[in-house]
Amino acid sequence: MDVVLTAKGFERLNAEHVRLRDEREVMVERLRSALRSGGAFPENGEYLDAQRDLELLERRLVLLEQRLVGAEIVDPSPDGEVDLGERVTVLDLESGETRDYRVVGAGESDPTAGEISRDAPIGAALLGRRVGDVVEAVAPGGRRRLEVVELDG
Repeated sequence: MDVVLTAKGFERLNAEHVRLRDEREVMVERLRSALRSGGAFPENGEYLDAQRDLELLERRLVLLEQRLVGAEIVDPSPDGEVDLGERVTVLDLESGETRDYRVVGAGESDPTAGEISRDAPIGAALLGRRVGDVVEAVAPGGRRRLEVVELDG
């Protein structure tokens, strides 16, 4: 599975992976303790809860490992075009409002922080554009016309 990430996104996923590996050791001990105290019987809720939590953590670890192993780390190039990892300011031509976005890989997007995936409609429309370009994107809120007004790599 090839995943395109910024260096910051890779570091964030790697830090989460390390944290969850440490947390796994705590969960394994919790599972052992529950097993010692009540056995692996259907009525041992503590054991069943610990087992379920460990399974969820293991799934997340596998997903993170797949992303990290297949990750392609991309750094923005100073070529004047919107690229992965760059901050771009756009003017919404209908509302007159400006917004700042940082275009990132799909696994690291956080729209509430202005970090949009390169695969999202607006992110895809902005990639490769320059200051002064006007793009159209069909976003969840409807069709938007945006002008690139500033680019900060």
